[in-house]
Amino acid sequence: MAAKTEPVVNVVLQFDGKSVDVADVSKAAKKCWKENHKEDVRELHLYLKSEESKAYYVINGKEAGSVDL
Repeated sequence: MAAKTEPVVNVVLQFDGKSVDVADVSKAAKKCWKENHKEDVRELHLYLKSEESKAYYVINGKEAGSVDL
């Protein structure tokens, strides 16, 4: 019996005539982390605020920052 795999999920946030791929936001947050830390990203929480055109993130439960949407 073949192992059950999870489906691929693609999340796109649409607001104010923009479409933002959440995977791209995740990559941007991880890039910011890697520029300033040697520790690997184990956990990433994203908070998307369309009214500010920002995504706020917390990495590994301790680092907070933001990236533009």
